Amino acid sequence: MWQRPDDMQTVELFLAGERVKPGRYREVGTGKELHLEKEDILPASHDGRVACYMLVNDTWDQVIVQAIVRQVST
Repeated sequence: MWQRPDDMQTVELFLAGERVKPGRYREVGTGKELHLEKEDILPASHDGRVACYMLVNDTWDQVIVQAIVRQVST
């Protein structure tokens, strides 16, 4: 059974196959990141285990860059 580390008490976990809102998700254990532009289903790990993901909040630098890109592209 997987034990949640003490520093992850407030982190919401999502399983492969769940429909989730847009955002960046990091796979627990591997650190692989996935960016969803729209609501979608989280992918399987394809290695025989259930993939768990956590939503990654953007840093202020990333938020600023995204805002500039949106402004330039319109």
